[in-house]
Amino acid sequence: MDYRVSYEHSLRNAPDDFIVHVPSQLVDGVPASVPRALLPEYITDLILKRSPQIGKIRQLRLL
Repeated sequence: MDYRVSYEHSLRNAPDDFIVHVPSQLVDGVPASVPRALLPEYITDLILKRSPQIGKIRQLRLL
């Protein structure tokens, strides 16, 4: 399934400095079997695996 999300993130070399706001991003490849309650955690892990330069993600919202 595909989900559109919004979030802020920091870079790996400065994990406490949240410098980027992503207003909208399409995240694809999320299995339909993931329970709705676990979607934010699953999507966060997926983004971090796909973008190794990201340090931390906060304020993740499903749009």
